[in-house]
Amino acid sequence: MTVEKLKQIKNIRVLLFGDFMVDKYIYGKVSRISPEAPVPVLQVTKTQTKLGGAGNVVNNVMALGAKVRVLGCIGQDNDGGWIISELKENGIETNYIQQFSHVNTISKTRLVSKNQQFLRYDEEKIQAIPREYIAYMENNKQEIFQDIHVVIISDYGKGVVTEESAQFLISNANERGIPVIIDPKGKDYGKYAGAYACTPNVKELSDVIGHELITEEELRTAGQEVKKNAQIKNLLLTRSEKGISLFDSEDDKKDFPALSKDVVDVTGAGDTVVCIVALMLVAGFSMDECCVLANIAASIVCSKFGAATLSLNELMEQIVNSGEFKLVDVTTARYVLDSLREKRKKIVFTNGCFDMLHAGHLASFLQARKYGDILLVAVNSDESVRRLKGETRPVINQNDRIAMLCALECVDYVILMEDDTPINLIKALKPDVTVKGRDWEDKNLPERPFVEEYGGRVCFIDLEEGLSTTNIIRKIINE
Repeated sequence: MTVEKLKQIKNIRVLLFGDFMVDKYIYGKVSRISPEAPVPVLQVTKTQTKLGGAGNVVNNVMALGAKVRVLGCIGQDNDGGWIISELKENGIETNYIQQFSHVNTISKTRLVSKNQQFLRYDEEKIQAIPREYIAYMENNKQEIFQDIHVVIISDYGKGVVTEESAQFLISNANERGIPVIIDPKGKDYGKYAGAYACTPNVKELSDVIGHELITEEELRTAGQEVKKNAQIKNLLLTRSEKGISLFDSEDDKKDFPALSKDVVDVTGAGDTVVCIVALMLVAGFSMDECCVLANIAASIVCSKFGAATLSLNELMEQIVNSGEFKLVDVTTARYVLDSLREKRKKIVFTNGCFDMLHAGHLASFLQARKYGDILLVAVNSDESVRRLKGETRPVINQNDRIAMLCALECVDYVILMEDDTPINLIKALKPDVTVKGRDWEDKNLPERPFVEEYGGRVCFIDLEEGLSTTNIIRKIINE
């Protein structure tokens, strides 16, 4: 998996169609029971309004840095007006979403205390999408699909996503070579025929089949049956703590385990999954990789309260922390460090050749780590070492030196340095603290002006006396 592809996300434009709603939260403290009835009294401390339903998918797309154009119909009421205003305020294209006087905008209000919902009340009237809106989409399809890379249909079962509206979008997208990703609802998956991917959970798949699915064999049979009957190319079954099962063109079940993380709230996790699958597919990831990334993303949003989103920085950081990407390039490092800074983490940077890793190096890393929370180590490339140390060096090639550094628990991230000095890396990454050996304290340190210019610090650490790679090599030769 190459994380370089994630840089493509900012160029992706999503066409999003579905049931738009308003999510309202009333927060407060509960300290007594009402004398009027045996119910808790909520002393309100804060209220919050968010885009809900398909609107939460919009939030996910925007949080990851992609662009979005929305389709749908909402009421000509206060909540409908709020949705339009909120979308516009966030720079989202709203030219193709319409309000109708005979449609009621759906809202869901949650009463919350100590991050726990104890009551939700819904204001909704399920209505089929107005026929005039479908006609409007048909008359404006060229403009609607212009510059679109992927279509997401977010079906909450509130009437907007009918067979007619879904098939209009799927057929037009297929004609243009645009993949359609479905977050489904209900028992009729025939309306999604021709879609590239569909992302039901186990409960939703059970509803289609007509009975609870328990065993792995039942899930395999059901997934294959629904995928085949609905003529969907890929079916991604989301399974909460068990991760995702993929039914792809090979018509088999591949399982991708979930990441272990504390679950605070699963609200909106399905919206995150469909968003990740759509964006990563366009960015060039395989369906297998999309499942891995969707699991990572879901683990992040489920660790937050409410219908949460995640940023590209958070996703990148979690990918790296999964263990596969302790070695980072400059672009990846920027995303990761930005995410860590958002969490008020202090970044410590040090650099060196680290040829023939020894106890002196370990002592230096442990000292450096005390200056902050995260240790990023830059290691000179083979060419750079040769320029600095001579043609007989390095003894250990850069790939093996990197592997050794990545194996150290005290080292959080490793980056390859092609230059002879860390100036360019420091300019790009702006660590809070740059650490050098005490032998540099009274010397002209090239990077010092750049570090101090952006408000960083240069700190010096003691070196283990007599321990150096050069001395070790000399001892070996003499013996």
